[in-house]
Amino acid sequence: MCEANVYLVRHGQEELVMEKVDRVIPKADSIFMENVFGERRVIKARIKEMELVHHRILLEEIEVAARQEETEIWLEPMTDHGHFHPGEEVRLRLLKGYNLHPVIEPAYSSLQAFVVEGGETREVELEKKGAVVELTLGKGADGLITAYAVEKADIKHCYAKVIVEIGHHHHHQLMPVGIPLEIVPAKYSHVHLGDPYEFQVLYEGSPLPGAEVKASYPGVSGRDYPIQMTTDDGGKARVFLMARGNWLFSVKHQNITSTFTLVKDF
Repeated sequence: MCEANVYLVRHGQEELVMEKVDRVIPKADSIFMENVFGERRVIKARIKEMELVHHRILLEEIEVAARQEETEIWLEPMTDHGHFHPGEEVRLRLLKGYNLHPVIEPAYSSLQAFVVEGGETREVELEKKGAVVELTLGKGADGLITAYAVEKADIKHCYAKVIVEIGHHHHHQLMPVGIPLEIVPAKYSHVHLGDPYEFQVLYEGSPLPGAEVKASYPGVSGRDYPIQMTTDDGGKARVFLMARGNWLFSVKHQNITSTFTLVKDF
């Protein structure tokens, strides 16, 4: 079999970005890859070295400065262990920036936040504390809740979504909350480092094929997202979680940018 694992070299360290790749198409400022599982990904990188005897391809990152208009918002739980305990005050922070790099002094347009719990949606108050906006969802019961925020400007709308776990060991099929452009995980489960993670992108409630989804994780030094994927005909894509901490997924379609925060404590 003529397959290779692809690694991205960053700061002298090799990070596995895709396994069993059998198709590589170099472009001017990126690399398109496809593996034997049908997964496709585009990475802002160039080929550094190919060791086909050892089934290895090494890429080096291309630094791309983020454009001013490429700002987004995202949500993070205010806890160090990835979940809350039943009866504990559930608090989130809302940040604005790009690729997990917050703006120091962000300016917001019309901003609202909501929580979806037990099939019911309610608006929650926002409290600005310096560069961070905080949300208090109350004392939750054991289970999963979804929170999302929206910032609406004249020509651009930004959405941010996060699934919050209260308690332990929840495994559920997740339903969309109905925002116009939404990233929906295939299911909620305790994935581990190196596991594949599948999700679907919906636009106006329908699968969005051909959408470019970006993914990032803590510690990324470059301004651009290190991982890019393209959704299939069913609006689905998959990524291997090869770094620790919370992951941020971002997708843009027309005048909407939408993020989803995968909360992990591995």
